[in-house]
Amino acid sequence: MDAGRRKFLKIILIGSGAFLLERVLGPLHSWLFGDSSGKNYAKTDSLKTNFEDFRIVRNNDGLSIRDIAGEEVLQIDNKA
Repeated sequence: MDAGRRKFLKIILIGSGAFLLERVLGPLHSWLFGDSSGKNYAKTDSLKTNFEDFRIVRNNDGLSIRDIAGEEVLQIDNKA
């Protein structure tokens, strides 16, 4: 194999391994040592989102999402 390709594959494997280790060992570390500053995957009740303050407006240009003040937050264009 080419040396550059081998180096690229090695970097991809090491990066994906590090990502998987963080995803597995991160919550385990928080659970074992009671780390309150880390991510707490068990409690998701505090992450409730309220979308009552946004309006969805559909017009000829596409779809717009606006906040309470009426300013456009997101616009999705209609290509048809």
